[in-house]
Amino acid sequence: MKKMRLSFSLLVMGIILISSPGCEKKPCWLRIYREGEFKDSIDVREWRENEDVVKISRFYYPWQGEDSIDYSFHVPSYDTTILPPYSYLNVNGRLVGVDPVKVRIEDIPYKEEVLTLMKYDTNYKLLPNLVMLPVGISSIDGISYLDSLPRNLRLYVYIYSSLAYGDVGIIPEVLPRLVRFRNIRVLKIELMGKSFEGDLPWTRWLCRMRGVRRVIFWIPDGTPEEVEARLKSRVRCLPRLRAVEISRYLIVKTG
Repeated sequence: MKKMRLSFSLLVMGIILISSPGCEKKPCWLRIYREGEFKDSIDVREWRENEDVVKISRFYYPWQGEDSIDYSFHVPSYDTTILPPYSYLNVNGRLVGVDPVKVRIEDIPYKEEVLTLMKYDTNYKLLPNLVMLPVGISSIDGISYLDSLPRNLRLYVYIYSSLAYGDVGIIPEVLPRLVRFRNIRVLKIELMGKSFEGDLPWTRWLCRMRGVRRVIFWIPDGTPEEVEARLKSRVRCLPRLRAVEISRYLIVKTG
C-alpha cells in the first residue's frame, strides 16, 4: 500500500512539473547594467548557456545562465600595470574578457576565469575555460585554419576582403565552406562591390549555418536602404538568430 501511495505521489509530481509553464513559453528577462546603471533587458527564454552571446561593447560574452549582468571595464582589485583600463571585461565581479592587443595573455592573472577575447591571439590555449574566440578570414586559406581549432570553442568569424581580391570579395568562395562549422555563433561579413550584384545569391548559404546567433553586415556608407532591408530579410531563415546588425564603413577615394 505504501509503495502504491509513493508511486501515485511521484506520478502527480511528474504531471505538475511537466505542465508547469517555464521560460520556454513565458518571457525570461536578462537585465543588463553597467556599474549599477540599467542599460537594457533581453528576453532569454530560448537561450542556452555558452551557446548564446551578449554583446558588451566590442566583446561577445557567452551567457552563463544569469538573470542579470553588471559589467564594467575598470576593476580596482586588479593590477592596472598588467590590465590597463578598457583592456578587459568584468561581469558580476569576475574577469571574463580580455583584449589581447593591449594585454599579453601570458601575463593575465586568473586565466581560468576568462571566457571571451576581443581579438584573436595564438596563445588562446593558455585560457583553460575560454568559450568565445574571434577569428578573421581574409582568404580561402583561412578555412583550413578553422579546421585546426578545437570544436568545443564557440567562434566569432569575421570575413573581410584583402586587397588581392579587389572589388570581387571572397564571400562567394568562403561561405559555402563555412557551413560545416557548427560552432560559429557570431558571423560578421564585410560587403563590397560585386557582393551587392543581382539577387545576392551568396546569401542562400547563410540559411545553412543553423548555429549562428548574431549576424553583422559591414557595408559601405551610402548603401541604399532597400539593400540593407534585403540583407536583413535573408537571415530570417536562421532558427536561432537573436540579432542582425548593420555597420557602415567610409570609402575613401584617392588619386
